[in-house]
Amino acid sequence: MTARKNHHPHTAPPAPGRYGVIGNPIAHSKSPEIHTAFARQTQQSITYERLLAPLNGFEDYALALRDAGYHGANVTIPFKLDAAKLADDLTPRARLAGAVNTLRFDGEKIVGDNTDGIGFVRDITGRMKFQLKGAAVLILGAGGGVRGLIGSLLEEEPRWIAVANRTHERALELADEFGVEAISFDEVPAEHFDLVINGTASSLSHAAPPIDPETFDDCTLAYDLVYDPRPTPFMELAKRGGARHVSDGLGMLIEQAAESFLMWREVRPDTRPVYKELRRLLDAEAAAPVAPAAPGA
Repeated sequence: MTARKNHHPHTAPPAPGRYGVIGNPIAHSKSPEIHTAFARQTQQSITYERLLAPLNGFEDYALALRDAGYHGANVTIPFKLDAAKLADDLTPRARLAGAVNTLRFDGEKIVGDNTDGIGFVRDITGRMKFQLKGAAVLILGAGGGVRGLIGSLLEEEPRWIAVANRTHERALELADEFGVEAISFDEVPAEHFDLVINGTASSLSHAAPPIDPETFDDCTLAYDLVYDPRPTPFMELAKRGGARHVSDGLGMLIEQAAESFLMWREVRPDTRPVYKELRRLLDAEAAAPVAPAAPGA
């Protein structure tokens, strides 16, 4: 009598986790390339898309993603404040920022996080070896992107942080909320800063913020949160003014993405090879006219 073979039913592999980045505009975003590289490196099965939400319809759009089975999403300009309102639960750093750049869908529940600040700090202290402790820091701008930075910067114990914004009242509100100082653009050149951060949208319009080049005299690092294949107008202004080092926001983008990936997949990717890969990609684009990309996209 022939022995009967055991037949094991074929088990299909689990469906890839579905993620994306929500913004408007969004076509420029390099987040899909970054998360695809992370997934390849860590052997995670995911899909990651650019998701164009209507300007006045973020909540309905994000809820539809959740209901369609997405596991999470990054959020970029102009929806970070909307994402904070949408989330059922906020991490402490997202609550402090009042802005969210990462959503995780846990069934019906939506958890909001803000990885911008930790991403920025990891990039400048790790890749760029900048010492934040005891530093004088100037932040230009007072929008949702800037809100995500201040808490993480304060944890590093800088000597002081000043915020300057075209609408001074918004800088005053931010200063009062976080316990930092607000100064006017006219006052900026009279002060010394080790680190100057451009958190305005000026580079998206191919313009520099309205500050005197003298601002960068003896400045160690000038950092634009926007990333671009070519030096941004802010970076050019900083170089002319004497800044020793200038950087765009690609490193921050990759570091904040790694923190989001950790929240979703419980594994932290190595950002160094991904930075090199993305910088090569941007260098290849430098010969073609490409619009600069918003921070965190």
